[in-house]
Amino acid sequence: MLTTLSGRETNLIFAIMQDMIAIQDARQLRLQLGTRLLDLLEADYFASYVWTRTDGDTDGVFLNMDESNLAAYQHHFQHCDPITPRFRMCRRATHLDQVISRENFLRTEFYNDFLARDGLHQGMNFHAYAATGHLGDLRIWRGAGKETFQQRDLEILNAIGTSFGHALANMQAQERKQRDADPRLRLTAWSGHHGLTSREQDVLCLVSEGKRDREIAAELEISVTTVRTHLKAMFQKSGVTSRAELLASVNTRLSLQ
Repeated sequence: MLTTLSGRETNLIFAIMQDMIAIQDARQLRLQLGTRLLDLLEADYFASYVWTRTDGDTDGVFLNMDESNLAAYQHHFQHCDPITPRFRMCRRATHLDQVISRENFLRTEFYNDFLARDGLHQGMNFHAYAATGHLGDLRIWRGAGKETFQQRDLEILNAIGTSFGHALANMQAQERKQRDADPRLRLTAWSGHHGLTSREQDVLCLVSEGKRDREIAAELEISVTTVRTHLKAMFQKSGVTSRAELLASVNTRLSLQ
């Protein structure tokens, strides 16, 4: 059970819950949530990743962290990260000291050459899950010289994180409904993943409607040769060799989202 909340804490938590209802964009929600969590938990740094696709693509947002240092994580430090995989296995708010001893943590390259450069010294994470798997996370950190997070802080983050997970799951469900209702939205998701140009996407939409090369050429006011050039480019980008494989790839991808 949480201890009694102050008036300031109550107001911030109420505002956070309102944000989760009102904000329907995951990135915007996390940025707003991060600002409020730093205030609520008297912390210094915030990061949040959302797993946007089944192949592990992520969308990260950050507060008070250096972009060049974060780029170093993608290039190197993700391969020697001793804490995130352990945090991710936890299904509730978890303190750094619960996944690694302070002594071992302070000796790691990950701390000394990555986290410490931005001033991150102690933290806690919440990782949200749904039936479909891992959704995203909330990462809260304090700098050196501040008191460590207490059990009370973990309970607050856990309560907010649980609601955050529900909000993400609802957003994803709504996005799936929109894709199912609008074939162009579904095709746009597949096209974006494979880096199709806008014209290639136009051709793909007409292919998905069962139209042949001459029909596509007439509708787009281009030559049949140009249509076939676009199809060849799509085949190369997606690794398929025929129209049938192309449409199968689209349908398989969409069924996983």
